[in-house]
Amino acid sequence: MIRADIFLNPFMKWLQLLVLFYFVTPLIANDCNNFLNLNLEKIVVTEATLIKDDGDLPSFCKVRGVINPDIGFEARLPDKNWNGKFFQAGCGGFCGLIEPDRSSHSNAINHALRKGYAAITTNGGHQGKHLGDAAWAKNNPAARKVYAFTVIKFTYDAGHQLIKRFYNQKPNYSYFSGCSNGGRLAAKAAQIYPNLFDGIISGCPILNLTENAGIFGPWLLQSNLNDKKNEILTFKFNAKLVWLERYVLNKCDGFDGSYDGVIQNVNECNLTFDDIKICDQSTKIECLSLEERNTLLKLYAGPSNAAGEKLFYGINPGSERYLGYWYFGSKERPRPGTLLADGFLPNFGFNFEKNFKAVDFNFDSHLEKLKLQSDLLNATNPDLKKFFESNGKLLMWAGLADPLVLPQQTVDYYKNVRNLFGDNTDKFFKLFLVPGMGHCWEMESRIPDQMSMLTVIENWVEKNISPDFIPIKSLNMKSEVKDGFLRPFPLMAEY
Repeated sequence: MIRADIFLNPFMKWLQLLVLFYFVTPLIANDCNNFLNLNLEKIVVTEATLIKDDGDLPSFCKVRGVINPDIGFEARLPDKNWNGKFFQAGCGGFCGLIEPDRSSHSNAINHALRKGYAAITTNGGHQGKHLGDAAWAKNNPAARKVYAFTVIKFTYDAGHQLIKRFYNQKPNYSYFSGCSNGGRLAAKAAQIYPNLFDGIISGCPILNLTENAGIFGPWLLQSNLNDKKNEILTFKFNAKLVWLERYVLNKCDGFDGSYDGVIQNVNECNLTFDDIKICDQSTKIECLSLEERNTLLKLYAGPSNAAGEKLFYGINPGSERYLGYWYFGSKERPRPGTLLADGFLPNFGFNFEKNFKAVDFNFDSHLEKLKLQSDLLNATNPDLKKFFESNGKLLMWAGLADPLVLPQQTVDYYKNVRNLFGDNTDKFFKLFLVPGMGHCWEMESRIPDQMSMLTVIENWVEKNISPDFIPIKSLNMKSEVKDGFLRPFPLMAEY
């Protein structure tokens, strides 16, 4: 009788060696220059260069080109120690630029590259002069559709194709991360393409684009004009912002149950400025002119129609330090938020007359026009059933002091999802609000605002570690509060 183990033992040893080789042997990538000679589907490569010395980045293959229909991209593929994962970034504002070297985690890829990811970023399907340039969208419905959501799938397919050609295998995990418009794209990915990404990070998402940009934007512009159509709050008002921030903090800090230098219960903070001295000269610091006071109160209150019915949210108390960065400039040098507010309605297919400007928007008669593009542009659909069934994870966060993309829309969206899924929501979707934080790290906060959302989503997807708290720290040397942790909504952060 022949013993079976005589044959099985050599086979098992061979199998063990094969498994050991597969999981331990470093992956050797193909030659980066080969991308210039490959026949790729729907991708034209214009540059393929091995970058060996770029600061603290690992060596990587830089691939630039165009994805059909007209999406400019840059991919960065580690030539050694690839972690087997794919990372796709969104783009902010009206996009139009390829920005692989953004310094923060906002619509950036280098923080993922440092962790070993093969990463890709795009211009959103068009070229622009800056992120506030919307001229490309005028009379261009095809480009608007790419910007709205199809850029997600086009870029995903291209990224996976590049990975397959470079490493001869597919990624084990795929992640999407974006902030602002990139956060909107992240939410769209969960809603429209539920099977693409294992984990999605949606930061400061402009979920209701048509109303945030189409109602609040004109409201801000119109509220800041006097009877002579001159701007009231300009760069000159920025000298008052430190005082104004301190005033609001003193009024509203305690409403969250703790005097800790942080405003979290913004809904209880009703500002009137009744106790602030009225001054005629706007150059004085600790006072407001009547025009300045009235404009600020309109911004906090938010837009309304002629009957006084509230149409959208206003800015949150605590966002004062960011107002100058986003809005208070001059006609010659408008700030980014002003450019975004000016550019949206005239260019995004709302059928306004030829010379229409955002300051011409009527909060009664023009509202119906916004519905023309709401399905295309907005990411407010709470039905995430297919994303839930695909075992995807959605991590959404917003700066509670964001004056550009108003964070109340993320809260309302989360509540709408929870109304559909109940406690099951916690299995796949969590929202974190960051007190004192503005918009997408574009300006430093007074309190902790630094967190590694990519690490959090990795642990949730790959290790099933639910994000019940997120450590947060401050890089601001002047900050009195150095660290703390975020808790999932509706819980408050702790410092």
